[in-house]
Amino acid sequence: TKYKSDDYTPYIFVTHDYGKNWKKITNGIAPTHFARCLRADKKRPGLLYCGTEYGMYISYDYGDNWKPFQLNLPVVPITDLTIKNNDLVVATQGRSFYILDDLGVVQNINKDHLQKPLFIFPVDTAYRMDGAQNLKVKNAGINPPNGVVVNYFMNNFTDSSLVKVFVLDKDKKIVSSFSTKPTGDTGKIELSRGMNQFIWDMNYAPAEKIDGMVLWNGNVSGPKAIPGKYYIRVVNYDQKDSAETEANIKANPNFKETQQEYEAQFDFLISVRDKFSEIQKAIKNIRDIRRHINDFMILQGKDTAGEIKMMADSINKRMTAIEEALYQTKAKSGEDVLNYPIRLNDQVSGLYGFAASGNYAPTQQVKAAFAFLSEKTDAQLAKLKAITTTDLPKFNALIREKQLPVIGIRHE
Repeated sequence: TKYKSDDYTPYIFVTHDYGKNWKKITNGIAPTHFARCLRADKKRPGLLYCGTEYGMYISYDYGDNWKPFQLNLPVVPITDLTIKNNDLVVATQGRSFYILDDLGVVQNINKDHLQKPLFIFPVDTAYRMDGAQNLKVKNAGINPPNGVVVNYFMNNFTDSSLVKVFVLDKDKKIVSSFSTKPTGDTGKIELSRGMNQFIWDMNYAPAEKIDGMVLWNGNVSGPKAIPGKYYIRVVNYDQKDSAETEANIKANPNFKETQQEYEAQFDFLISVRDKFSEIQKAIKNIRDIRRHINDFMILQGKDTAGEIKMMADSINKRMTAIEEALYQTKAKSGEDVLNYPIRLNDQVSGLYGFAASGNYAPTQQVKAAFAFLSEKTDAQLAKLKAITTTDLPKFNALIREKQLPVIGIRHE
């Protein structure tokens, strides 16, 4: 506290013989940034954090050399420091608290890692919690990202590089995937040469979607990952570089559900998601077949043989009935479902929302409701299968007899 006597020199000393001899270790700290507090990292030997009257400093060599460690911390007095759950908690004088989430990158960074073509830093444990992060807030602190945060360093990267990130479960089966060049249900990632950060929101891949479809209950998302072990794999296909690391998710400590209950809920939600996808794919197939048939009939014009037209009309009529059972085709805007009752896909979506609304094993009610909706859905899908496996081949055979182009179907 010599600053009270107008001496602003930083004083930090170290002893290696229990106080017989002391060495001053302030090289790199500005001569007027008098020291307020000092803490040693709990995982990496030699890593020290120092709080001064004018901000933070860091040392990787037991204090022999210091460097400023401000990041986005304002220049304020640092009156105390502590490490909690591997986060650095900073008390300031006049600017509230600052928390540097996950010291993993700080603890593990070194020249050897940064010379590798691809390196994933150890992933901090994530908690299965709700919440969001608002990066634009101006009058409050910013929450940490809600999910599994993966920091990785990539040397060999260009704007044209194809890089994918895979999330794998404990059995190394793909949970979801992300790419710089996404296709299908693959998520989009942005990255650059050097340090990158990927955040997995802990959700499995969502169900099949149809652009422009009006659903009262919305589309079905992927279920939230249950507590357990997962893996993150990063692949740079252009350079044939890949790296993989382990990630762990823990349950929200505010809930008392068992692992078996989490697993039961997850298994049920996956079944509901997949049933919804079946319906959506069936609707896509119906629309695809209908388009091909209609385009074919228009191309043939009025001279189309009567037998072909009758069969085309019959197939279209039956497919329309199936589609109307699967989806409320009259819905053109969000409020239309108030006038026209929702159909099977919307009902399944609503059921998914109820079953996913908390942390508990599926109730007897949702199981019974799903069994009821699945039976009705399977009946419609069976009708569609009969059309695609029996009627459509007959239709194509008739077309071949007339030496006309045949109708193709989508295979999912």
